Amino acid sequence: MKKILLLFSAVGLLSFTSSCTNDDDSYYEDSDTIAEVFEVSNVDFSTNDVVNSVVIPLNPSIYTSDMVLVYRLAPDMSTNVDVWEPLPTTYNFNDGGILSYYFDFSINDVVVYLESNFDATGDVDFTQNQVFRVLIIPAYQSARLSADSAVDLKDYNAVVKKYGIKESNVKQISLK
Repeated sequence: MKKILLLFSAVGLLSFTSSCTNDDDSYYEDSDTIAEVFEVSNVDFSTNDVVNSVVIPLNPSIYTSDMVLVYRLAPDMSTNVDVWEPLPTTYNFNDGGILSYYFDFSINDVVVYLESNFDATGDVDFTQNQVFRVLIIPAYQSARLSADSAVDLKDYNAVVKKYGIKESNVKQISLK
């Protein structure tokens, strides 16, 4: 009887230890969560206020953990190539004028600001027909990005290359 009890104990112990595994090292990649780019064109900062702003709605809303990057189109006239400069950015003029673009965001929108220490309404290169691109990197990918220091977030082209975003995938947003 003791031998049978000992046999059952050994079999039970063996089955218990073999059923317990530690799969904490498994890697899961979320392949349906992708980075997105939205383009907003014909943005006008038209008042003579010191700070002007434009609200860009996000539909659908984003998660609070998502990373948002904003770039402004600054055409390079010497090479006729589009240059996407990251926000925030500041311009210092010879006469002491300072003009800055910056942004903030919530889960529902991105607000782009134009701030200057002078009336900038006469400088249409900075206030009229501006084009912005809003890049949303989902939380999973932004965590992976922070671990990968190889991508320069100031370089729009490097960021879209990292996430496989093609120019044809850029979604247009129209402000009303």
